[in-house]
Amino acid sequence: MDISSYTWGVATASLSMRPEDTIERKFTALQAAGFKNCELGFSGYMEWVRQQRPDLPPSTAPHEWAEAGEPDPSDEEIWKALFDHVPAMLSLAKSYDIKILMLQPLNQFEGWAAGSKRADWCRRKAEKWMPLCSALGVEQIQVGSNDLLPADFEDAKVAEDMRWLAQFSSELKPPVKIAYENWSFGDRISSIEHAWKIVQMADHPNFGLCLDTAHFPLTLGYGWNPRTGEGWTEADFQNILSFIRALPVEKIFYVELSDVLLPVIPLGQGSPFDEWCNNAKTSRGDRFLWAMVARPVPLIGRDAGRSIKAESDMGGARVVEALRVILEIGYNGPLMFEPFEALSMEQGNDVPALYAQACAKAKQRLIEAIKQG
Repeated sequence: MDISSYTWGVATASLSMRPEDTIERKFTALQAAGFKNCELGFSGYMEWVRQQRPDLPPSTAPHEWAEAGEPDPSDEEIWKALFDHVPAMLSLAKSYDIKILMLQPLNQFEGWAAGSKRADWCRRKAEKWMPLCSALGVEQIQVGSNDLLPADFEDAKVAEDMRWLAQFSSELKPPVKIAYENWSFGDRISSIEHAWKIVQMADHPNFGLCLDTAHFPLTLGYGWNPRTGEGWTEADFQNILSFIRALPVEKIFYVELSDVLLPVIPLGQGSPFDEWCNNAKTSRGDRFLWAMVARPVPLIGRDAGRSIKAESDMGGARVVEALRVILEIGYNGPLMFEPFEALSMEQGNDVPALYAQACAKAKQRLIEAIKQG
Protein backbone atom coordinates (compact mmCIF):
# COMPACT_ATOMS: atom_id res chain seq x y z
CA MET A 1 0.00 0.00 0.00
CA ASP A 2 1.37 3.41 -0.99
CA ILE A 3 0.27 6.23 1.32
CA SER A 4 2.70 8.85 0.03
CA SER A 5 -0.15 10.80 -1.60
CA TYR A 6 -2.26 10.90 1.57
CA THR A 7 -2.88 14.19 3.36
CA TRP A 8 -0.04 14.60 5.86
CA GLY A 9 0.37 17.40 8.37
CA VAL A 10 1.59 18.47 11.80
CA ALA A 11 -0.11 20.05 14.80
CA THR A 12 1.38 23.50 15.40
CA ALA A 13 1.24 22.88 19.16
CA SER A 14 3.73 20.04 18.62
CA LEU A 15 6.39 22.22 17.01
CA SER A 16 7.43 24.07 20.16
CA MET A 17 6.27 25.02 23.64
CA ARG A 18 8.37 28.20 23.71
CA PRO A 19 6.45 31.50 23.51
CA GLU A 20 9.21 32.87 21.27
CA ASP A 21 8.34 30.34 18.58
CA THR A 22 5.57 32.18 16.81
CA ILE A 23 3.16 30.88 14.20
CA GLU A 24 5.43 32.42 11.56
CA ARG A 25 8.40 30.37 12.81
CA LYS A 26 6.31 27.23 12.86
CA PHE A 27 4.99 27.82 9.35
CA THR A 28 8.55 28.45 8.16
CA ALA A 29 9.63 25.13 9.67
CA LEU A 30 6.69 23.26 8.14
CA GLN A 31 7.35 24.69 4.70
CA ALA A 32 11.04 23.83 4.87
CA ALA A 33 10.13 20.26 5.87
CA GLY A 34 7.76 19.91 2.93
CA PHE A 35 4.44 19.92 4.80
CA LYS A 36 1.44 21.65 3.28
CA ASN A 37 -1.14 21.03 6.03
CA CYS A 38 -1.41 21.82 9.71
CA GLU A 39 -3.66 21.39 12.71
CA LEU A 40 -3.81 24.84 14.30
CA GLY A 41 -3.94 25.15 18.07
CA PHE A 42 -6.58 27.60 19.27
CA SER A 43 -4.18 28.97 21.88
CA GLY A 44 -1.61 29.57 19.15
CA TYR A 45 -4.12 31.52 17.11
CA MET A 46 -5.16 33.47 20.20
CA GLU A 47 -1.52 34.36 20.93
CA TRP A 48 -0.94 35.40 17.32
CA VAL A 49 -3.97 37.72 17.35
CA ARG A 50 -2.76 39.29 20.59
CA GLN A 51 0.61 39.92 18.96
CA GLN A 52 -1.22 41.88 16.27
CA ARG A 53 -3.46 43.56 18.85
CA PRO A 54 -1.46 44.07 22.06
CA ASP A 55 -4.16 46.48 23.25
CA LEU A 56 -6.73 43.70 23.68
CA PRO A 57 -8.07 43.33 27.23
CA PRO A 58 -7.46 40.14 29.22
CA SER A 59 -9.99 37.35 29.13
CA THR A 60 -12.77 37.52 31.71
CA ALA A 61 -13.44 33.77 31.52
CA PRO A 62 -13.55 31.98 34.88
CA HIS A 63 -10.01 30.84 35.60
CA GLU A 64 -11.11 27.36 36.62
CA TRP A 65 -13.08 26.87 33.40
CA ALA A 66 -10.92 28.40 30.68
CA GLU A 67 -7.60 27.18 29.29
CA ALA A 68 -4.67 28.93 27.64
CA GLY A 69 -6.15 32.40 27.99
CA GLU A 70 -9.25 31.62 25.94
CA PRO A 71 -11.85 34.42 26.03
CA ASP A 72 -15.17 34.28 27.78
CA PRO A 73 -18.15 34.08 25.42
CA SER A 74 -19.02 37.60 26.58
CA ASP A 75 -15.60 39.06 25.67
CA GLU A 76 -16.93 40.74 22.53
CA GLU A 77 -13.82 42.82 21.81
CA ILE A 78 -11.58 39.76 21.87
CA TRP A 79 -13.93 37.69 19.74
CA LYS A 80 -14.27 40.51 17.22
CA ALA A 81 -10.48 40.60 16.93
CA LEU A 82 -10.34 36.82 16.48
CA PHE A 83 -12.83 37.02 13.61
CA ASP A 84 -11.34 40.19 12.13
CA HIS A 85 -7.90 38.57 11.85
CA VAL A 86 -9.11 35.45 10.04
CA PRO A 87 -8.27 36.87 6.57
CA ALA A 88 -4.77 37.79 7.73
CA MET A 89 -4.20 34.32 9.20
CA LEU A 90 -5.40 32.64 6.03
CA SER A 91 -3.19 34.93 3.96
CA LEU A 92 -0.24 34.13 6.22
CA ALA A 93 -0.79 30.39 5.87
CA LYS A 94 -1.16 30.72 2.10
CA SER A 95 2.12 32.62 1.89
CA TYR A 96 3.80 29.49 3.25
CA ASP A 97 1.69 27.22 1.02
CA ILE A 98 0.02 25.75 4.10
CA LYS A 99 -3.62 24.83 4.58
CA ILE A 100 -5.19 24.83 8.04
CA LEU A 101 -7.17 21.58 8.13
CA MET A 102 -8.23 21.48 11.78
CA LEU A 103 -8.49 23.61 14.89
CA GLN A 104 -7.83 22.00 18.26
CA PRO A 105 -8.91 21.41 20.91
CA LEU A 106 -12.37 22.32 22.15
CA ASN A 107 -12.15 20.71 25.56
CA GLN A 108 -14.13 20.21 28.76
CA PHE A 109 -17.22 20.90 26.69
CA GLU A 110 -19.60 17.99 27.17
CA GLY A 111 -21.40 16.21 29.97
CA TRP A 112 -21.95 18.97 32.52
CA ALA A 113 -25.22 18.74 34.43
CA ALA A 114 -28.22 20.11 32.53
CA GLY A 115 -29.14 23.60 33.68
CA SER A 116 -25.79 24.21 35.39
CA LYS A 117 -23.83 27.41 34.83
CA ARG A 118 -20.94 25.39 33.40
CA ALA A 119 -23.17 23.66 30.84
CA ASP A 120 -24.63 26.99 29.73
CA TRP A 121 -21.16 28.57 29.53
CA CYS A 122 -19.85 25.71 27.40
CA ARG A 123 -22.65 26.03 24.86
CA ARG A 124 -22.17 29.78 24.61
CA LYS A 125 -18.45 29.15 24.16
CA ALA A 126 -19.14 26.68 21.34
CA GLU A 127 -21.42 29.23 19.67
CA LYS A 128 -18.29 31.41 19.33
CA TRP A 129 -15.73 28.72 18.56
CA MET A 130 -17.61 26.96 15.79
CA PRO A 131 -18.36 30.01 13.59
CA LEU A 132 -14.68 30.93 14.00
CA CYS A 133 -13.73 27.47 12.72
CA SER A 134 -16.06 27.94 9.77
CA ALA A 135 -14.59 31.37 9.03
CA LEU A 136 -11.09 29.86 9.08
CA GLY A 137 -12.32 27.26 6.62
CA VAL A 138 -11.14 24.33 8.73
CA GLU A 139 -12.69 21.00 7.83
CA GLN A 140 -12.77 19.69 11.40
CA ILE A 141 -12.37 20.57 15.03
CA GLN A 142 -10.99 18.17 17.58
CA VAL A 143 -13.03 17.81 20.75
CA GLY A 144 -11.12 16.07 23.51
CA SER A 145 -13.22 13.93 25.83
CA ASN A 146 -13.93 15.87 29.01
CA ASP A 147 -11.34 14.78 31.59
CA LEU A 148 -12.77 16.98 34.34
CA LEU A 149 -16.26 15.51 34.58
CA PRO A 150 -17.60 14.56 38.02
CA ALA A 151 -17.83 10.86 38.80
CA ASP A 152 -21.63 10.87 38.52
CA PHE A 153 -21.74 12.14 34.93
CA GLU A 154 -24.10 10.42 32.50
CA ASP A 155 -23.21 9.14 29.05
CA ALA A 156 -26.63 10.22 27.81
CA LYS A 157 -25.87 13.87 28.64
CA VAL A 158 -22.47 13.63 26.95
CA ALA A 159 -24.09 12.22 23.81
CA GLU A 160 -26.81 14.88 23.89
CA ASP A 161 -24.22 17.67 24.07
CA MET A 162 -22.16 16.19 21.25
CA ARG A 163 -25.24 15.73 19.08
CA TRP A 164 -26.13 19.39 19.64
CA LEU A 165 -22.58 20.45 18.72
CA ALA A 166 -22.57 18.28 15.61
CA GLN A 167 -25.90 19.65 14.44
CA PHE A 168 -24.98 23.27 15.17
CA SER A 169 -21.69 22.87 13.28
CA SER A 170 -23.34 21.12 10.35
CA GLU A 171 -25.53 24.17 9.73
CA LEU A 172 -22.59 26.56 9.37
CA LYS A 173 -21.42 27.63 5.94
CA PRO A 174 -19.06 25.97 5.41
CA PRO A 175 -19.87 23.21 7.91
CA VAL A 176 -17.31 21.92 10.41
CA LYS A 177 -16.98 18.24 11.32
CA ILE A 178 -16.68 17.24 14.98
CA ALA A 179 -13.85 14.76 15.64
CA TYR A 180 -14.07 13.25 19.14
CA GLU A 181 -10.81 12.06 20.70
CA ASN A 182 -10.61 9.91 23.80
CA TRP A 183 -8.26 11.72 26.16
CA SER A 184 -6.63 8.77 27.86
CA PHE A 185 -5.45 10.81 30.82
CA GLY A 186 -9.00 11.39 32.01
CA ASP A 187 -10.81 9.14 34.47
CA ARG A 188 -14.19 9.36 32.73
CA ILE A 189 -14.11 8.87 28.94
CA SER A 190 -10.58 7.55 28.73
CA SER A 191 -10.82 4.74 26.19
CA ILE A 192 -11.49 4.64 22.48
CA GLU A 193 -14.19 2.09 23.28
CA HIS A 194 -16.02 4.62 25.45
CA ALA A 195 -15.57 7.43 22.94
CA TRP A 196 -17.04 5.21 20.22
CA LYS A 197 -20.01 4.44 22.48
CA ILE A 198 -20.66 8.20 22.72
CA VAL A 199 -20.41 8.58 18.94
CA GLN A 200 -22.92 5.77 18.50
CA MET A 201 -25.31 7.22 21.07
CA ALA A 202 -25.14 10.70 19.53
CA ASP A 203 -25.81 9.17 16.11
CA HIS A 204 -25.09 12.21 13.95
CA PRO A 205 -23.41 12.16 10.51
CA ASN A 206 -21.31 15.19 11.43
CA PHE A 207 -19.83 13.47 14.50
CA GLY A 208 -17.02 10.92 14.39
CA LEU A 209 -13.71 9.90 15.92
CA CYS A 210 -10.21 11.30 16.01
CA LEU A 211 -7.90 8.32 16.56
CA ASP A 212 -4.61 9.16 18.29
CA THR A 213 -2.08 6.33 18.42
CA ALA A 214 -0.63 7.70 21.67
CA HIS A 215 -3.86 7.41 23.62
CA PHE A 216 -4.18 3.65 23.16
CA PRO A 217 -1.22 2.72 25.43
CA LEU A 218 -2.10 5.33 28.07
CA THR A 219 -5.77 4.43 28.52
CA LEU A 220 -6.99 4.01 32.08
CA GLY A 221 -7.53 0.34 32.86
CA TYR A 222 -5.18 -1.27 30.35
CA GLY A 223 -2.56 1.33 29.41
CA TRP A 224 0.74 1.97 31.12
CA ASN A 225 0.76 3.33 34.65
CA PRO A 226 3.52 5.97 34.64
CA ARG A 227 4.10 5.37 38.37
CA THR A 228 4.72 1.62 38.01
CA GLY A 229 5.44 0.95 34.35
CA GLU A 230 2.82 -1.78 34.39
CA GLY A 231 0.12 -2.28 31.77
CA TRP A 232 -0.22 -2.30 27.98
CA THR A 233 0.27 -6.00 27.43
CA GLU A 234 0.33 -7.84 24.12
CA ALA A 235 -3.26 -8.90 24.75
CA ASP A 236 -4.26 -5.26 25.34
CA PHE A 237 -2.67 -4.19 22.06
CA GLN A 238 -4.32 -6.99 20.09
CA ASN A 239 -7.68 -6.07 21.62
CA ILE A 240 -7.24 -2.50 20.36
CA LEU A 241 -6.41 -3.74 16.87
CA SER A 242 -9.49 -5.96 16.87
CA PHE A 243 -11.61 -3.04 18.01
CA ILE A 244 -10.29 -0.81 15.20
CA ARG A 245 -10.98 -3.51 12.61
CA ALA A 246 -14.65 -3.44 13.61
CA LEU A 247 -15.04 0.34 13.29
CA PRO A 248 -16.96 1.74 10.30
CA VAL A 249 -14.23 3.60 8.46
CA GLU A 250 -16.49 6.55 7.63
CA LYS A 251 -16.62 7.33 11.36
CA ILE A 252 -12.86 7.84 11.58
CA PHE A 253 -12.63 11.53 10.74
CA TYR A 254 -8.86 11.87 11.12
CA VAL A 255 -5.81 10.22 12.68
CA GLU A 256 -3.08 11.69 14.87
CA LEU A 257 0.33 10.05 15.08
CA SER A 258 2.68 10.01 18.05
CA ASP A 259 4.44 7.34 20.04
CA VAL A 260 4.67 6.83 23.81
CA LEU A 261 7.74 5.99 25.86
CA LEU A 262 7.48 2.94 28.10
CA PRO A 263 7.93 4.08 31.74
CA VAL A 264 11.11 1.99 32.13
CA ILE A 265 12.00 4.21 35.08
CA PRO A 266 8.58 5.22 36.46
CA LEU A 267 7.69 8.66 37.72
CA GLY A 268 8.89 9.26 41.27
CA GLN A 269 11.58 6.59 40.97
CA GLY A 270 14.33 8.56 39.27
CA SER A 271 12.58 9.18 35.96
CA PRO A 272 14.26 11.82 33.78
CA PHE A 273 10.87 13.53 33.76
CA ASP A 274 10.45 13.74 37.56
CA GLU A 275 11.56 17.36 37.91
CA TRP A 276 9.38 18.64 35.08
CA CYS A 277 6.35 16.73 36.31
CA ASN A 278 6.83 17.94 39.89
CA ASN A 279 7.12 21.53 38.72
CA ALA A 280 4.02 21.25 36.53
CA LYS A 281 1.81 21.23 39.63
CA THR A 282 -1.26 19.97 37.80
CA SER A 283 -4.23 18.13 39.24
CA ARG A 284 -4.83 16.25 35.98
CA GLY A 285 -2.81 13.20 36.96
CA ASP A 286 0.22 11.15 36.02
CA ARG A 287 -1.07 10.00 32.63
CA PHE A 288 -1.60 13.64 31.62
CA LEU A 289 1.96 14.44 32.65
CA TRP A 290 3.32 11.45 30.73
CA ALA A 291 1.31 12.48 27.69
CA MET A 292 3.03 15.88 27.78
CA VAL A 293 6.63 14.71 28.22
CA ALA A 294 6.87 11.24 26.70
CA ARG A 295 5.23 11.27 23.26
CA PRO A 296 8.04 11.17 20.70
CA VAL A 297 7.77 11.35 16.94
CA PRO A 298 7.03 7.83 15.61
CA LEU A 299 10.06 5.92 14.27
CA ILE A 300 12.31 8.81 15.34
CA GLY A 301 12.41 8.36 19.09
CA ARG A 302 13.02 10.38 22.19
CA ASP A 303 14.10 14.01 21.99
CA ALA A 304 13.43 14.16 18.24
CA GLY A 305 15.89 11.30 17.81
CA ARG A 306 18.74 12.91 19.74
CA SER A 307 18.54 10.76 22.89
CA ILE A 308 18.38 7.16 21.71
CA LYS A 309 20.27 5.03 24.23
CA ALA A 310 18.05 1.96 24.28
CA GLU A 311 15.27 0.37 22.26
CA SER A 312 12.75 1.75 24.75
CA ASP A 313 13.72 5.29 23.70
CA MET A 314 11.98 4.66 20.38
CA GLY A 315 8.56 4.30 22.03
CA GLY A 316 6.22 1.38 22.57
CA ALA A 317 2.90 2.40 21.05
CA ARG A 318 3.59 0.23 17.97
CA VAL A 319 2.40 2.99 15.69
CA VAL A 320 3.15 1.21 12.42
CA GLU A 321 1.00 -1.78 13.35
CA ALA A 322 -1.86 0.40 14.57
CA LEU A 323 -1.72 2.60 11.48
CA ARG A 324 -1.60 -0.43 9.20
CA VAL A 325 -4.86 -1.74 10.68
CA ILE A 326 -6.52 1.68 10.35
CA LEU A 327 -5.49 1.77 6.69
CA GLU A 328 -6.57 -1.82 6.05
CA ILE A 329 -10.19 -1.02 6.90
CA GLY A 330 -10.13 1.62 4.16
CA TYR A 331 -9.11 4.83 5.90
CA ASN A 332 -7.63 7.38 3.49
CA GLY A 333 -8.09 10.64 5.40
CA PRO A 334 -5.63 13.06 7.05
CA LEU A 335 -2.61 11.78 8.97
CA MET A 336 -1.42 14.42 11.42
CA PHE A 337 1.69 14.25 13.59
CA GLU A 338 1.13 15.35 17.20
CA PRO A 339 4.17 14.55 19.38
CA PHE A 340 4.70 16.15 22.78
CA GLU A 341 8.09 16.20 24.51
CA ALA A 342 7.96 19.11 26.92
CA LEU A 343 11.60 18.91 28.03
CA SER A 344 12.81 19.21 24.44
CA MET A 345 10.10 21.56 23.21
CA GLU A 346 10.66 24.16 25.92
CA GLN A 347 14.32 24.84 25.18
CA GLY A 348 16.62 25.51 22.24
CA ASN A 349 16.45 27.93 19.34
CA ASP A 350 15.77 25.33 16.66
CA VAL A 351 12.72 23.60 18.15
CA PRO A 352 10.21 24.17 15.30
CA ALA A 353 12.74 23.14 12.64
CA LEU A 354 13.91 20.18 14.72
CA TYR A 355 10.42 18.73 15.10
CA ALA A 356 9.19 19.59 11.61
CA GLN A 357 12.19 17.78 10.13
CA ALA A 358 11.69 14.86 12.53
CA CYS A 359 8.08 14.57 11.38
CA ALA A 360 9.19 14.68 7.74
CA LYS A 361 11.60 11.79 8.38
CA ALA A 362 8.87 9.90 10.23
CA LYS A 363 6.52 10.39 7.31
CA GLN A 364 8.98 8.78 4.91
CA ARG A 365 9.72 5.92 7.30
CA LEU A 366 6.01 5.27 7.83
CA ILE A 367 5.38 5.30 4.09
CA GLU A 368 8.14 2.73 3.59
CA ALA A 369 7.02 0.58 6.52
CA ILE A 370 3.43 0.45 5.25
CA LYS A 371 4.59 -0.21 1.68
CA GLN A 372 6.64 -3.19 2.84
CA GLY A 373 3.60 -4.68 4.58
